[in-house]
Amino acid sequence: MRPVRVVHVVEAMGLGGLERVVATLVRGASSRFTAEVLALAGGGVVADELIAAGATVRALALRDYYPHSVLRVARALVVARAELVHTHGHFAGVAARLAARLVGVRTIVHHLHTCDNGLRPRHRRLERLLAAVSQRVVCCSGAVARHAAADLGLPDRLLTVVHNGIDPAPRVERSEARHLLGDPQPPLVGCVGSLTTHKGQAVLLRAFAATSREPAGPASLVLVGEGPERQALGKLAEELGIAARVRFLGARADARRLLPGLDLFVTPSIGREGLSLATLEAMDAGLPVVASRLGGLVEVVDENRTGLLVPEGDAPAMAGAMTSILSRTDRGLGLGAAGRARVEREFRSAAMVGRVESLYEVALERNVRAA
Repeated sequence: MRPVRVVHVVEAMGLGGLERVVATLVRGASSRFTAEVLALAGGGVVADELIAAGATVRALALRDYYPHSVLRVARALVVARAELVHTHGHFAGVAARLAARLVGVRTIVHHLHTCDNGLRPRHRRLERLLAAVSQRVVCCSGAVARHAAADLGLPDRLLTVVHNGIDPAPRVERSEARHLLGDPQPPLVGCVGSLTTHKGQAVLLRAFAATSREPAGPASLVLVGEGPERQALGKLAEELGIAARVRFLGARADARRLLPGLDLFVTPSIGREGLSLATLEAMDAGLPVVASRLGGLVEVVDENRTGLLVPEGDAPAMAGAMTSILSRTDRGLGLGAAGRARVEREFRSAAMVGRVESLYEVALERNVRAA
């Protein structure tokens, strides 16, 4: 049987979690499907990686989803001979679902990767309207599914939770990872994520400032990522008197290779979090985790078994949780081992790809019956 041609449509293909989930779906596609990517605003690092691996990535340069842009997307779907369109995020979801219907693609799957409470009323209306042409809306966590139903008004019958999954961790010795990190003084706390307000690094800096004054506190903090808050975070570190012990490493494509060099991983998100790939990767590296009690993080971090959860934005609580783990090496090792085992059981990429492709099969079969 000829494989079904799947086109994943995204805004861009930088180093974010959404983009890496798309790359995993493309790389892991079974023989039943061929998968490629259409990046509406342009490519990026993950796009380059996919192309190097032999995948097809088509990049446009769109900045809106007005009619002329939708027509360009429609033409790109025709060129790709799309039979199933899988859209990711609001921008791509609007433009590509309209374009898919315009060119007669009947099997459309939309994917929500976060609880985006910042959508304006007109954007929420668009999501509700476009649900009518979507065979399924994939949600990366139960928290995102609840957000889709309660805040976006999407019907429950369309929503399916498919947790993000990751490949096994690369084998990296602790000494090698420490060297890649610049050989900072241990104990070492790390955080991986774009430097944006909702990722909460400012909260982590305040927690680190409080914790590092204690005998069992961390000596160094590493922030991996880049974004609009970089300058403000650097200034805050100086104001808190911790600048000499905080390292900003920028965006790193090899972030997973750095993780074994850490003693503790922190996910300080505020406002929203879908299902943090960085947290899964830290657990897979055997690290104990401190995370905000927010969104899909509560579905990843098993309280007191793989890490600790603290109220979002609460720097003192975060400082206390960090100290409680770092003050007992045996506890940190136990939490880390349990986290690695949980990722192996519940959050592997093969399981995610299999579940998504099962949804494809059901949607395609329904369209065949309805024809």
